[in-house]
Amino acid sequence: MRAAFLLLLATPIAAQAQTPVPATAVQSVDPALLAKAQPIAAIILPNGTMEKMMGPMMQKMMGPMMDGMTKMPIREFLKVGGLDPEQAEHLGEGTIEEMMAIIDPNFRKRMDVIVNTMMPAMGRFMGRYEPDMREGMAEAFAYRYNAAELDQIGAFLKTPAGAKFGAGFMELAADPHYIGRMQKIMPEMMRAMPEIMKSSAQELAKLPKPRTYNDLTKAERERLTALLGADAKKAH
Repeated sequence: MRAAFLLLLATPIAAQAQTPVPATAVQSVDPALLAKAQPIAAIILPNGTMEKMMGPMMQKMMGPMMDGMTKMPIREFLKVGGLDPEQAEHLGEGTIEEMMAIIDPNFRKRMDVIVNTMMPAMGRFMGRYEPDMREGMAEAFAYRYNAAELDQIGAFLKTPAGAKFGAGFMELAADPHYIGRMQKIMPEMMRAMPEIMKSSAQELAKLPKPRTYNDLTKAERERLTALLGADAKKAH
């Protein structure tokens, strides 16, 4: 339950890194354009940005977002989890906040401890990869913009307004105005998920069902056991 909350609440930032990009989809860029793009990326993603975003800024945002989520009826979460919407409608309107007040009176305190320790740790971890992130950003700029455009962007970022815009651009993802809007959307998104997932369910229904252990050949079972490093039948 606690992990699910943190996953949902961190979506505005974390979702950016969810889908790996196939190596074949990344095209090489012109070194000359990359040289123009690198100073731009350095302004937009200065050292310490991720630690600042994932630390103090997100810590301030998590509380209000958590309050909004815990006030949602439990049945809305169960719908997303796969419970038939008609069955869910027969459930009461009790919220997660009300449920946890009975099950774990210290739920909110536990969440605060997790947020106040996990988010700074995530920020420090992400900070280690800022050089790679800057280089990736520079490559993206070099791919998307030509030399003249990069010169214009670089010139703008050298102005007082441009420098302020560039240095704070990444932090917009954790800005209270933006996060507040996302917080308002979240309950509606949760309610809409069962309908959204129907399209996937219809397409998935066209595919063969996954095989069980009993459907596998002897060679496949042996291969599966070797991959798992354990008896596949027992794991199954």
